[in-house]
Amino acid sequence: MPLLYDEFIKHYCNLSNINKFRRLYEHAWDGIPRTNEVDAIKSFLLDPKVGIDFLNASVSKKINNSKFNMKFASIFCHKKPRVLRTHYNASKNPGKRPGCELGDLFVLFLLMDASDNIHYSSGALFQAKLEPKLDSATQRHLYDDDDGFILPKNLLTGRGITNSFRKMPTYSEGRGNALRYLILNPKVLKNHVQARHTPWSNDYQSRWSTFVDNLISGTDGLALNLNAATPNAWEQIAHDLLWMINSVKKNKPPRGNNVAANIATGLFNNYASYERYCVELEEGDGIPTMLIIAHSPEPYEEVHINPFEKRDLFKSESS
Repeated sequence: MPLLYDEFIKHYCNLSNINKFRRLYEHAWDGIPRTNEVDAIKSFLLDPKVGIDFLNASVSKKINNSKFNMKFASIFCHKKPRVLRTHYNASKNPGKRPGCELGDLFVLFLLMDASDNIHYSSGALFQAKLEPKLDSATQRHLYDDDDGFILPKNLLTGRGITNSFRKMPTYSEGRGNALRYLILNPKVLKNHVQARHTPWSNDYQSRWSTFVDNLISGTDGLALNLNAATPNAWEQIAHDLLWMINSVKKNKPPRGNNVAANIATGLFNNYASYERYCVELEEGDGIPTMLIIAHSPEPYEEVHINPFEKRDLFKSESS
């Protein structure tokens, strides 16, 4: 039996190659004012007939068949966490502030089966900018140069964690795909949003539509295993981001053996229904999050297969 991941890729790519299919990801920004980063992301995640809601009505319904359902979902957070740069990084690449917000948007793709196993996951963390320019040296060095950062103490409380230092993935590990800049370009084409890679100096940018399409098809974002016994740098950051939004009140008992599965099943469990596609985190820190959930109604034994990762990230704790 082919791996679930392989089956999904074949199914998705057969559809995404249809003329103008990828443009649907760009059209999700139509009608959203992009003169303020926070307001634009909030509208994309929450508002009807645009953003997430538009993608469910246009993309998801084209993807859905007897083998797979796809659902776009979101958690909007009103207060984003601020992290501190280390003394070493601040000395090496000075900025005007000791720290900054960790990000403005986290995008995560999940491929799940009926037993709530995650077969593949990949994501990217964005700083949002109106124009293609960086005024903050602190923000730029955090994403482009720093080898790590310090989490605020409130994000460690109740987790049994004492180490507040988080490593950043290196460029050889895929940092350029994981840490990105979302350029909203309000003065350009009405939906010309870009997903610029780090480092900024490379000036390597793709359209938002290309990023989302490649994330789903397995060639963008940075893959992660949320069941890794020893998480790597990117997996640890993803755990932190998901832990923050996991405090949102669930409408159903969460299932699954990791925090991403808990969120998907507890908040957005009916993957063929789009009535409930968004929630808000009113209290506590969190990064606004876009979830892309591909779900198969069939259980599979083989999980966490990532053909694009050379090292074995996906060995389960029980193996």
